[in-house]
Amino acid sequence: MLAREVTGDEKALWWARSVEAFPDYAEYQKKTDREIPVLVLEPAAQEH
Repeated sequence: MLAREVTGDEKALWWARSVEAFPDYAEYQKKTDREIPVLVLEPAAQEH
């Protein structure tokens, strides 16, 4: 698996999904000044 940080509209989509599953993320974001990164895991390319 490879992780990549998402930004823009893609980040907004994944952030909304994350908060839906784990509402405490939204509360944490309110309590910090830093931007919380959102990472997406993708399968690594397989070489044959």
